[in-house]
Amino acid sequence: MTYGSESDEQLKALKTLKTRFQGQGRQRLVVDRRRAARQARRVSAGISALVALVAIALTGVRLAQGSEAGVWTVLYLAGGVVSGFGVLLARFGRTRWAFAAICVGAGVAMLGDGPMFG
Repeated sequence: MTYGSESDEQLKALKTLKTRFQGQGRQRLVVDRRRAARQARRVSAGISALVALVAIALTGVRLAQGSEAGVWTVLYLAGGVVSGFGVLLARFGRTRWAFAAICVGAGVAMLGDGPMFG
């Protein structure tokens, strides 16, 4: 009878070892996903902030060159604000919406350079 109980103990030990081994892969996958999500949030926030700063800086440059304030000023600043809103979206984990805000903000700011508003 002792032979059967030793075998049962060995089977239990093997099962626990197997579950630990399988759990290691899942844990690493979770860590990798978290790292990728954190990196995506950082990149989205950084690009969004960069686009917002460029739009605002270009407003200052054009005003310093003596251009009259007009619709282009509003478009530049609106593009900067929309892109800046992308930073908040990225910080809250909404990276797709942040990317949309970056695109819309850059597009609105580029409208300010159009021939209609020059």
